[in-house]
Amino acid sequence: MLTVEFIGILALLVGLLIYAMVRTQMQKRELAVPDEAGQGVRILVVDDDPDFVKITERILQSQGYDTYTASSGAEGLKVMRTAPAKPDLVLLDIMMDYITDGLDVSNAMQRDPHLKDIPVIMITSLTGVRSQEMFPSDEHVAVGAWLSKPVQPELLLRTVRQTLAGVVPVAVPVGVPAAS
Repeated sequence: MLTVEFIGILALLVGLLIYAMVRTQMQKRELAVPDEAGQGVRILVVDDDPDFVKITERILQSQGYDTYTASSGAEGLKVMRTAPAKPDLVLLDIMMDYITDGLDVSNAMQRDPHLKDIPVIMITSLTGVRSQEMFPSDEHVAVGAWLSKPVQPELLLRTVRQTLAGVVPVAVPVGVPAAS
């Protein structure tokens, strides 16, 4: 027959085993193990705000994406044209060296046969009707999605995944954000 002490020790060991399993699962969630879908995917972040770039890189890299950056439209185009491998996606600010820098980069990409198939997500702090009035409403810009700063990490990652999968619209008029 099993003694009370033996049953007590067995119950304690089972409790410790359950505790260790739960703790391991919690630690895995805290570490945010990278999503394998991001492995090997190259994303170029083009923005003149170094804080935004640093935060965006951390978010993307935490999911396994390879990132590189440019701080202006001209630098972004240069990086795209000279990098050993072109990016799989470009995150592009609208207003950098001048008010339509990002829009001009998107248009230049569309005219370049080597860059025209790279999806673009426009990210801007320009929101509201007053900002949208600065852009011609009938001009179409080939972008996969529009995001407004500040961007929540979950929304950024979801939009990146959707754009890479071709889920969001290819072209939307300036000032009319794509549905996300």
